[in-house]
Amino acid sequence: MLVYDGTKTDFLRSVEQDTIAYEIEQNIYEKMNRHTARNEFRAWENSLEYMYKVLNDNEIPQDVGIAIEFKIPNTSKRVDFIITGKDGNLKNTAIIIELKQWTEAEIVEGQDGIVRTFTGGALREVPHPSYQAWSYAAYIEDFNENVQHDNVKLYPCAYLHNYEDVE
Repeated sequence: MLVYDGTKTDFLRSVEQDTIAYEIEQNIYEKMNRHTARNEFRAWENSLEYMYKVLNDNEIPQDVGIAIEFKIPNTSKRVDFIITGKDGNLKNTAIIIELKQWTEAEIVEGQDGIVRTFTGGALREVPHPSYQAWSYAAYIEDFNENVQHDNVKLYPCAYLHNYEDVE
């Protein structure tokens, strides 16, 4: 299931008009019959402003597809943001982006793919966002007939837009 889909042009317009979080909230209610928590709504407002800055680039075609909150079938997992289109060789491509508002994270020694960060009101050990995005891409690649049939190349990544790089 897909909560929001449109083009880059649609997405940019919705962010400029400050309606994007409301559109997502309404779609979640209509498609999933559930209300959105305030912290989730605020996360969309914040993170999608950063994605606006990324996409507001003339090098990125206006007609690329934008998908937000794609629920991976048969799981409880949702992909935050997907950009779809053709690459430089005109191959079908999807960029899977895991958005995080974290300001910092630390390595957990001896646990591959796990980091420690402040989330949910406490310091917790959680999957690394890049690993999270990779696992979404692997699942979609294995089980999505359209991705297989249309030979869609998936590129997972994470965007920690509030991260403070300290050395």
